[in-house]
Amino acid sequence: MKSLILSLFVVALALPAAALSPDAEAFVKSVGLDPASEDVRLAEQAGVINTTFMDEPVSYSLESLAAEKKKNGVIRFVTTRAFYARLSRDPNTSVPAANYESIYLTSAEKIVVGNKLAQSMLSGKRKPA
Repeated sequence: MKSLILSLFVVALALPAAALSPDAEAFVKSVGLDPASEDVRLAEQAGVINTTFMDEPVSYSLESLAAEKKKNGVIRFVTTRAFYARLSRDPNTSVPAANYESIYLTSAEKIVVGNKLAQSMLSGKRKPA
């Protein structure tokens, strides 16, 4: 039984994230983003982000922001999630100059990015906002 559960878990991890709905894809295009781009793909793969805003739990996803027709939310979610995905692979990844929004990071991810920002400021690569 344990091996069956483990097998199902491994298969679930290997499955790609669900594709954007046709309506969400159309909205992503309408805000000037290419749904087939790497940044959109990375944001889509992030799935649902559970975090807090003003000490209240909130959830965000590319699909939900597009469904709500939140232009700036979609752009910032894509920018932030793509940045974090790259930072996870390469600690030398630069922080985006525009459209980065920490609300689209989990609490643990905010710590990682905070450390990156502090490191950048110490090295003189980025000035505090």
